[in-house]
Amino acid sequence: MASTTTLIGLGMPPELANAVADGVVSGAATVGGSLTVTGVVNATAAGLRTKQAVNDVHNTTPIISELETAFGTASSVGSGFVGVIKDADADTNCYLVISNGTSYFYLKFTKALA
Repeated sequence: MASTTTLIGLGMPPELANAVADGVVSGAATVGGSLTVTGVVNATAAGLRTKQAVNDVHNTTPIISELETAFGTASSVGSGFVGVIKDADADTNCYLVISNGTSYFYLKFTKALA
Protein backbone atom coordinates (compact mmCIF):
# COMPACT_ATOMS: atom_id res chain seq x y z
CA MET A 1 0.00 0.00 0.00
CA ALA A 2 1.34 3.41 -0.98
CA SER A 3 1.93 5.91 1.80
CA THR A 4 0.17 9.26 1.98
CA THR A 5 3.49 10.96 1.24
CA THR A 6 4.03 8.82 -1.87
CA LEU A 7 0.50 9.49 -3.12
CA ILE A 8 0.92 13.24 -2.64
CA GLY A 9 4.30 13.04 -4.42
CA LEU A 10 2.54 11.38 -7.37
CA GLY A 11 0.20 14.35 -7.66
CA MET A 12 -2.78 13.18 -5.61
CA PRO A 13 -4.34 16.00 -3.58
CA PRO A 14 -3.65 15.61 0.16
CA GLU A 15 -7.36 15.41 1.02
CA LEU A 16 -7.66 12.32 -1.19
CA ALA A 17 -4.30 10.80 -0.35
CA ASN A 18 -5.32 10.60 3.31
CA ALA A 19 -8.43 8.58 2.45
CA VAL A 20 -7.12 6.22 -0.23
CA ALA A 21 -5.76 2.75 0.48
CA ASP A 22 -5.22 0.23 -2.31
CA GLY A 23 -7.49 2.17 -4.66
CA VAL A 24 -10.40 2.33 -2.22
CA VAL A 25 -11.58 5.63 -0.78
CA SER A 26 -12.85 5.26 2.76
CA GLY A 27 -14.76 7.96 4.56
CA ALA A 28 -15.78 11.24 2.99
CA ALA A 29 -13.71 12.84 0.26
CA THR A 30 -14.51 16.20 -1.29
CA VAL A 31 -13.00 17.20 -4.60
CA GLY A 32 -13.26 20.78 -5.79
CA GLY A 33 -13.16 21.00 -9.56
CA SER A 34 -12.95 18.00 -11.82
CA LEU A 35 -12.09 14.38 -11.06
CA THR A 36 -11.44 11.95 -13.88
CA VAL A 37 -11.83 8.25 -13.12
CA THR A 38 -10.61 5.78 -15.72
CA GLY A 39 -12.02 2.68 -14.07
CA VAL A 40 -15.37 1.68 -12.63
CA VAL A 41 -16.89 3.68 -9.80
CA ASN A 42 -18.69 1.47 -7.27
CA ALA A 43 -21.01 3.03 -4.71
CA THR A 44 -21.71 -0.08 -2.70
CA ALA A 45 -23.18 0.83 0.66
CA ALA A 46 -24.30 4.44 0.51
CA GLY A 47 -25.57 4.62 -3.07
CA LEU A 48 -24.90 7.45 -5.48
CA ARG A 49 -25.94 11.10 -5.28
CA THR A 50 -25.88 13.64 -8.06
CA LYS A 51 -26.84 17.29 -8.42
CA GLN A 52 -30.47 17.99 -7.56
CA ALA A 53 -32.37 21.13 -8.54
CA VAL A 54 -35.64 22.18 -6.91
CA ASN A 55 -36.95 24.78 -9.33
CA ASP A 56 -40.47 24.73 -10.78
CA VAL A 57 -40.71 23.03 -14.19
CA HIS A 58 -43.64 22.11 -16.43
CA ASN A 59 -45.46 19.13 -14.91
CA THR A 60 -45.39 16.97 -18.03
CA THR A 61 -42.80 18.41 -20.43
CA PRO A 62 -40.01 20.58 -18.99
CA ILE A 63 -38.61 23.02 -21.54
CA ILE A 64 -34.98 23.84 -22.25
CA SER A 65 -35.05 27.17 -20.41
CA GLU A 66 -36.32 25.42 -17.24
CA LEU A 67 -33.55 22.82 -17.48
CA GLU A 68 -31.00 25.58 -18.05
CA THR A 69 -32.30 27.39 -14.95
CA ALA A 70 -31.80 24.15 -13.02
CA PHE A 71 -28.31 23.23 -14.24
CA GLY A 72 -26.92 25.69 -16.81
CA THR A 73 -26.66 25.03 -20.54
CA ALA A 74 -26.16 21.51 -21.85
CA SER A 75 -22.76 22.55 -23.21
CA SER A 76 -21.66 24.09 -19.88
CA VAL A 77 -22.44 20.93 -17.87
CA GLY A 78 -20.96 18.75 -20.62
CA SER A 79 -21.58 15.37 -22.14
CA GLY A 80 -22.54 12.70 -19.64
CA PHE A 81 -23.93 15.08 -17.03
CA VAL A 82 -26.71 13.55 -14.92
CA GLY A 83 -28.96 15.57 -12.64
CA VAL A 84 -32.31 15.30 -10.88
CA ILE A 85 -35.08 17.87 -10.70
CA LYS A 86 -37.45 17.74 -7.73
CA ASP A 87 -40.20 19.86 -9.27
CA ALA A 88 -40.90 22.99 -7.18
CA ASP A 89 -39.22 21.23 -4.21
CA ALA A 90 -42.46 19.25 -3.80
CA ASP A 91 -43.21 15.55 -3.47
CA THR A 92 -45.08 15.10 -6.77
CA ASN A 93 -42.92 15.18 -9.90
CA CYS A 94 -39.31 14.08 -10.30
CA TYR A 95 -37.18 14.11 -13.46
CA LEU A 96 -33.89 12.50 -14.39
CA VAL A 97 -32.02 14.84 -16.73
CA ILE A 98 -28.96 14.04 -18.85
CA SER A 99 -26.84 16.06 -21.26
CA ASN A 100 -25.03 14.92 -24.37
CA GLY A 101 -23.07 18.18 -24.37
CA THR A 102 -25.40 19.76 -26.93
CA SER A 103 -28.94 18.96 -25.75
CA TYR A 104 -30.83 17.92 -22.65
CA PHE A 105 -32.96 14.78 -22.31
CA TYR A 106 -35.27 13.95 -19.43
CA LEU A 107 -37.33 11.14 -18.03
CA LYS A 108 -40.27 11.76 -15.70
CA PHE A 109 -40.66 9.33 -12.83
CA THR A 110 -43.85 8.10 -11.21
CA LYS A 111 -44.16 8.33 -7.46
CA ALA A 112 -44.29 4.95 -5.75
CA LEU A 113 -47.52 4.01 -4.01
CA ALA A 114 -47.61 3.54 -0.25
